[in-house]
Amino acid sequence: MLKCQQELTPVCEEDGLLLKRDDFYAPYGVGDVNGGKLRQAVMLIESIRSRYNSILSYCSIHSPQAPITAAASRMFDLPCTILYGGTSVERLRKLPMPRLALNHKARVIVAAKSGRHNVLYAKAKEIAERENSFIVHYGINITGYTSVLYNAVAAQVENIPDRLDNLVLTCGSGITAIGVMLGIKRFNKSVESVHLVATAPNRVQFINKALSEHDACREFIYHDLFSQPGFIYEKPARATWGKVKLHPHYEAKTMLWFCNSGIKKENSLFWIVGAEPDIRRCA
Repeated sequence: MLKCQQELTPVCEEDGLLLKRDDFYAPYGVGDVNGGKLRQAVMLIESIRSRYNSILSYCSIHSPQAPITAAASRMFDLPCTILYGGTSVERLRKLPMPRLALNHKARVIVAAKSGRHNVLYAKAKEIAERENSFIVHYGINITGYTSVLYNAVAAQVENIPDRLDNLVLTCGSGITAIGVMLGIKRFNKSVESVHLVATAPNRVQFINKALSEHDACREFIYHDLFSQPGFIYEKPARATWGKVKLHPHYEAKTMLWFCNSGIKKENSLFWIVGAEPDIRRCA
């Protein structure tokens, strides 16, 4: 497992399909918080840490953003607070993601009666102004930090094959998707089709705007799982490819889609952003 955020995570072949194993970035060890989103958070916090006293984030009770932000903050000995809404402290202490954030020394509080993002963001702004805290937004939003976007995401494209028929990537906030497509241009990779498989609300306009701002516009195919009848973000899925177990809320859903898509595995690459932490690590 890789501990240095600058190292390239490997591209491996498993049962005829190429896998980008960004889950191999695991500075706290196998089974703990890992992956590309953690790298993004680490590089983001490293870039701003001299200007702030602490880190704040807000998210749903099921989101991995809480332990990711907590783990990244811990690397720099910065206090971290996670804001939740519409729940109780007793429930938070029973749920895997808040508990894993607590393991990484975060302060976890119920800040509002509602769990809506706009409500929690308003609370986060109040605290941030009072405590000189930096707010980590939904999806580890690094689009305003160009050097982080390039170094944390785009740089990982360097070791994928120069020519691919298909690149398949789970799309939530769209940040990783933007970074990967910036990397395709940066390293002059020829990818015939980029497939973004959405497990969150539509981010096409956001992605296209960011690509345009970085002079990296390109076509991609957006497959909207989120809007399909019966899709529930919180409901886990089970999927493996060969011996690789995929994250139940993200890549597992994308893999189930891929297996029914008709896309040939030959000369295709499936990007794994991260693996599910082992809940037995949660205190």
